[in-house]
Amino acid sequence: MQNYRSSKDFPDMHGLIMHTYYSDNADLHVDHLGLHKALCVLMGWNYSKPPDNSKAYRFLPADEAASNQEDLIMWPPVVIVHTTITGKGKDGRMEGLGNKAMDSKLRDLGFGSGKSKAMYGREGHLGVTVVKFAGDQSGLKDAVRLAEYFEKDNRGRKGWFHAQPLTLGKDDEKNPSLVKVDERTGERKRIFYGYLGTVADLDKVDFDMRKRVLIENRREHKGPR
Repeated sequence: MQNYRSSKDFPDMHGLIMHTYYSDNADLHVDHLGLHKALCVLMGWNYSKPPDNSKAYRFLPADEAASNQEDLIMWPPVVIVHTTITGKGKDGRMEGLGNKAMDSKLRDLGFGSGKSKAMYGREGHLGVTVVKFAGDQSGLKDAVRLAEYFEKDNRGRKGWFHAQPLTLGKDDEKNPSLVKVDERTGERKRIFYGYLGTVADLDKVDFDMRKRVLIENRREHKGPR
């Protein structure tokens, strides 16, 4: 039977980190080290440096910490796509691209293997669509290919960080980072941003998806389970 510990046994994160690394339970040694690594990655700390009371393991360059976090991807793989909102409906609720409409747009771009799922909140469409791929090497390859499609035009995670407005609304139409105008027809089209879903993006998916999704290390992934 697994040995469960109370949260009172660990007054802070440092105490939990020390326990997971130096646990003397041989049966759970591998599990403890796995938890130690996951906690350090989530906190942006150095998991390769043995922890001690100097807490030197907490010092890790920001770019390396970010890289470690980006390696912890949702599984099956997903791509988070932003600005799939279309405006407010007559009832005042936000509206956006439906699943079939988004699937169609992705097929037109050459990405037909993913399945779209629009995210909704109390105010309606959140302007976010999660594109789900198969939980195997082929699915991961397709998800990475879609993420790279956005990234090559500076519309990946960093691009969205700089472009995102405080709130999505009618003022988006005037924002050239969010909407482009066809010079010939005058038609306005949303500019999509997208990136591979990681552990840091769990708050962007709905409760049902959070229940079902796993977190896997992209570097260590060796194909289907």
